[in-house]
Order: sequence, then C-alpha cells, then structure tokens
Amino acid sequence: MALQLGSVDSTDRLIQRIEKSEVPLGDEEEKFETIKEKQARRVALTPEEGDLVLKLAKKAEEWEKEVESSAITERDQTLPGC
Repeated sequence: MALQLGSVDSTDRLIQRIEKSEVPLGDEEEKFETIKEKQARRVALTPEEGDLVLKLAKKAEEWEKEVESSAITERDQTLPGC
C-alpha cells in the first residue's frame, strides 16, 4: 500500500495508524503531537508536517512488520509443552 496524503480523512487515517502501531517516535514526538492538534482543529499542515506524517506512517508500517515477525519467531522458537 502506497502511503500518501490527500484529504483530511487520509491524514486522519495515517495519524491513527501511527498511534496504533505504538512506534517509538523519539525526537519527533513533540512535532507529532503538534500535528495531531492541528489536524483535530482542521488547520492545514505545512508541507514539512505532511512529509513528517508520511515518514512516521512508513516508520509505523515497518515497526508493525518487525513486531509481527518477532512474534512469529518467538512462537517458532518456543519449546513444545513449555
């Protein structure tokens, strides 16, 4: 799935995806909170903010894949009957 910004709804979906993934945002946490506030008030995002949403959404997508892969690996490495 190609990630892209377009409508307010698509930006909302990307923000929800980022939050749901629980990906560590590090230094970008504060900027993300500002973006969420602006989006909630329906204030237009700057191009840089839009780029950050896309970057974080991609990061969230990768994070989810890694978490899923890790869960499968752990399950496969668990001894039967334990």
